[in-house]
Amino acid sequence: MKKRLFNIILIFTISIGFIAYHFRTVDTASVWEGLKNAHIGWLFGGMFAMFLYWLLEAFILHRISRKVTIHSTIGEAFRITLVGQFFNTITPLATGGQPAQLYILTKNGMDAGAASSVLLIKLIVYQGMLVVNSLIVLLFGYHYLLNGSLPKMSVLILMGFTLNTLFIVALIVVGKNKKIASLIVHFLLKPVSFFTKTETYSSLKNNVEQKMNLFHAESKRISVDLKLLLQCSVLTTLQLWLFFSIPYFVLQGVGAGPLDLLQIIAFHTFIIMFSSLIPIPGGSGGAELSFSLLFGLILDPTTLVLSLFLWRFITYYSCILFGSISLMVKKKEKAQDFGKTTRGVEMNPHR
Repeated sequence: MKKRLFNIILIFTISIGFIAYHFRTVDTASVWEGLKNAHIGWLFGGMFAMFLYWLLEAFILHRISRKVTIHSTIGEAFRITLVGQFFNTITPLATGGQPAQLYILTKNGMDAGAASSVLLIKLIVYQGMLVVNSLIVLLFGYHYLLNGSLPKMSVLILMGFTLNTLFIVALIVVGKNKKIASLIVHFLLKPVSFFTKTETYSSLKNNVEQKMNLFHAESKRISVDLKLLLQCSVLTTLQLWLFFSIPYFVLQGVGAGPLDLLQIIAFHTFIIMFSSLIPIPGGSGGAELSFSLLFGLILDPTTLVLSLFLWRFITYYSCILFGSISLMVKKKEKAQDFGKTTRGVEMNPHR
């Protein structure tokens, strides 16, 4: 809890500190006046786009989970999605979401190996579609960056794109190559042997190997379901483009001038690529900087600072707000066992 609070405070401190310092010459009264005159409908539209982003991710999680257990529900998948969003936001490089979701899935009764395979397939689909759709935006929107005054930033954006591409390759290798995955797991387990008895370590190692076998069995079974993968890919693409378009709603809400939708989507995609390089929770600092540099090309300082704050609230702070609420919501207990009734595989940890 202390670490969570520290990371949340860090995100707000860096974000608000950057805004306060970078826009210290902007008249606060004019910003407040712009906020009072904002078009609420457009801002709610941006928040609704974010809600649909979460809902689509929950539906994808639910859809993949149904290949493993018949007891997956949209409501629980939505709660797990928000928990993942919360931990992605408050951990460096968004590394905390999947472990948190894995913990909840196993607490709900799903076998750890099966739950890991579900989350891995979902992550591969998401990262794959992020790379594909970002490439499309780069091809058709890269000239917006070159025509501006920030050509050097293109190097960092391409580095972010390359990092995401390498990440998806690594995920596929781990999911497909049982030997490599086993080597990684055993390497991580090795330090445990120094602090436990030989019998305990041997038992743990055997248990992990059983989970790994189930993990790869489930991953293989799900990965050959082309209909499922196509459905999830289409939904993920829709999810991403909703997220890409959120700044358009924000800029319309603050009454910005004539807007080029493709340019705004391109800028937001560039920001996502750039922020992926920042090893600070929520990409704090990097996200605000890239937003200011890119949208500063088309917005006046007052509109820019107002847009930056509203964009940050919708895309990041809302994840902390609603994610923390979802953490306090307890799943209703039902007389059913996730681990015993599944689709296609009997979840026997000793198989």
